[in-house]
Amino acid sequence: MADYQLAHLSLSTRLELATLMLNPFRPWGQVSALSRQHGVSRKFLYVLRQKAFQGLVDALLPRAPGRKARTHAVVIDEAFIQRAIGICLSVVPGTVRTVQQLLDLLFNLHRSTGYISQTAQTLGAHALQYQQALSLPLQALAEADEIFQGRQPCLTLVDGRSFLVLSLSAQQQRDETTWGCVLLDVQQQGVQLLDIASDGARGIRAGVQAAGLTIPLRPDLFHLIRKAHRVTQRLEKQAYRAMQMAERSRRAQQEQQRPKRRRGAPLKAKVALPQAEAEECQAIARLNAWEWLFHEIRQAIEPMSAQGQITSSRQARQTLEVALELLRTLNHETVQDFADQLREKLDELVAPLAWLEQSLAPWREGLDPQTTAFIVWAWQHQKELGITADQVLPAENANRVAAFWEALSLFHRSSSLAESLHSWLRPYLQVHRSMPNWLLPLLQAVWNHHPFQRGKRQGKSPLALAGAEDVPSLAELFDRLIGKEQPIPAPDWFFKVPQMCYPISVEK
Repeated sequence: MADYQLAHLSLSTRLELATLMLNPFRPWGQVSALSRQHGVSRKFLYVLRQKAFQGLVDALLPRAPGRKARTHAVVIDEAFIQRAIGICLSVVPGTVRTVQQLLDLLFNLHRSTGYISQTAQTLGAHALQYQQALSLPLQALAEADEIFQGRQPCLTLVDGRSFLVLSLSAQQQRDETTWGCVLLDVQQQGVQLLDIASDGARGIRAGVQAAGLTIPLRPDLFHLIRKAHRVTQRLEKQAYRAMQMAERSRRAQQEQQRPKRRRGAPLKAKVALPQAEAEECQAIARLNAWEWLFHEIRQAIEPMSAQGQITSSRQARQTLEVALELLRTLNHETVQDFADQLREKLDELVAPLAWLEQSLAPWREGLDPQTTAFIVWAWQHQKELGITADQVLPAENANRVAAFWEALSLFHRSSSLAESLHSWLRPYLQVHRSMPNWLLPLLQAVWNHHPFQRGKRQGKSPLALAGAEDVPSLAELFDRLIGKEQPIPAPDWFFKVPQMCYPISVEK
């Protein structure tokens, strides 16, 4: 008899039938009567009795004492394998052969490198389609940079507030046309670029002009500090070398003045003691002067002073010009090169300060310095205090405080987030020794959906911080990429395997 579904039998009816069938003292002919009454076969009733009896036996069997262990079952099918391949290639740096070995060791499954590579290409294509279909109504403080693998550039565009990767693409060139197309593609997704901070690469500057963007270009403060750190390291080495030479000259002179010479060859100094001491004093004085002058330069370009006052762009320019003139007096080639580069970027360094001063000018009228400092302090510590702009001052000044906070949050002049993204990206590029066409879209999708583990962005993904609604979790993202909602078309040689279920017991 063929199996069929008896929809007219409800659960309560089935329970009643099972109870009657389990009665060992039921009258003769009751099974036939129940069969005619409910329109079922006698076989169905006996099978129902067997199921009910087996359920009671399973429920009443003696069990081992103690708390029962929690058991979970992992269903390993083709969707699970594709998901594992995507995770191994994007969440942790790994190659195709690494994934092949992991599948063999963890699940006793063998997949060819061609199958794994084809799955990676399919996931990358789905990730690219998913990224291009996203709508991002975002006002972005963009950070642009380039990373290379071999001679192939990867163009990176990151939002400076949410850490959202706006674009991550391998290109053949990094010229004006390529960067211009990247910026236009980002704008088509709804992103409004407020400014772009970069290290001054010519392709980025030309690309902004080619795309017709009337936005300010901010010089990267991160690279400026890094160059200054290199200058400090070089001056420190020279100072220690001069100190070592002076100490050797002192020891040599003391040895010559002793009445009895020590055993062994006499200690010889390369230069005379007066000259060595003069070079030592000069090197130490140069290092101290450099550190003091760079500290003044660093403080001059800060948006606010130590007292919480907004920095004047005019005063900052004057301080920088005086510091650059004093750097010339150090008579050192490395310091001079740094001063020349800083002088070329003087206008760009002062431009963010001038913008901030101009934006806050209407709101600073009638405010005393103490109130201004308090508003700035509240903005700096708003997360620790758990306050909003309307809680800082009385209600009549709520708009003023909100304008202050909005302008301070838009102050932007560093591409350090793009550099941080490159430090995360570099191991993947080194493992693959290239930039496969599937890798970067998959990494961009994973980065934008992963929640931050610590810091001020803890617990939120870049997409959530950017203001996107209904952001899928990282697990849901992989479900979409592997085609659980829409099946992924398989290649011709794609083979099916029977579904396997491995019970994994977890005792607690």
